[in-house]
Amino acid sequence: MSSEPWYFTRNSDLEAKLERVHDPSLWRGLAPALNLTDDPFPGAVEPYALNDEDLNQARTQVREEGYLHSTPSIPAEICQQMAEAVGNIIAAGYHPIFLSLYDEYWQILKRTSAALEPILGPNCYPLADYWVWSISLETSGSGWTPHRDLQFRDRPTLREDGAPLLVTAWLPFTDTGPLNGCMYVMPTDRDPNLPDNPDNFGFANLQDVRALPARAGSILAWNQQILHWGSAASKWAKNPRISTGVYFQSADVEPFGPRPIDFQKELPFQQRLAYLAANLLAYHQWHRYPEPVLEMAIRCLQAGPGYLDMLPPALKAAVEARLRARTS
Repeated sequence: MSSEPWYFTRNSDLEAKLERVHDPSLWRGLAPALNLTDDPFPGAVEPYALNDEDLNQARTQVREEGYLHSTPSIPAEICQQMAEAVGNIIAAGYHPIFLSLYDEYWQILKRTSAALEPILGPNCYPLADYWVWSISLETSGSGWTPHRDLQFRDRPTLREDGAPLLVTAWLPFTDTGPLNGCMYVMPTDRDPNLPDNPDNFGFANLQDVRALPARAGSILAWNQQILHWGSAASKWAKNPRISTGVYFQSADVEPFGPRPIDFQKELPFQQRLAYLAANLLAYHQWHRYPEPVLEMAIRCLQAGPGYLDMLPPALKAAVEARLRARTS
């Protein structure tokens, strides 16, 4: 069973807490060093960039082995602010995903898009399909189980030369290693199930598995095909593994999902709440969140015109059927 629901089920006053998520003053109080405005993209920001050595390796490795793994690009001060905010959010009884309400979270994504342009092409951008983790024995005790991100099976996600059109960018805000749930992958060129049997996760040669310890601020990314997972936390870990994962895609193909991010537009608080809610509903099938969480998420998606369109068609239909059932 997923440990994700713990962030909500530990609260005896869950419904009262969920009623407060619409109040920006709650979030400002939990992270006074961060900002919450209607426009997280007010102007030019310094882009992140992979150093020459990382970039040369990344271009080849992502085509041949399905992933890239850089040294730190995100400044240490920003990582510390993100990690501290997550700690405060959890202590207040909420899920780490609420980190995505803050301007700085979105600014990190804008700056990361520049670092990924050599991989995805000019003007690549994120989708608001993301997650935030805090892995420790005290919280969610392990990362997600082995899986592939094969969410878009109806479309090619690789170019003819193996370069990705879509990646999951994984950004650690704390140092990660085997003791606190770092990522593990099966390189695509060693995976016996690719390309013909991607739904099979079995393999015999454990030595092909690759651990990806990473310092805070590193940029990791992988394609849709690679088998990957987060490991379990140990009592010997010195800090939790706090990280976020976000889809980024090439700009020369149609959006892969209904929530593309346009850095030229405002991103008001209620819209960020709706993005967050859409992700909670999308991942409910694996994590089985309590009913009050689902109701909160639906309320967030009802709060603005067109917000329900942020959901994939099948999920939108399920939510609309649920709403109709209330009135029948």
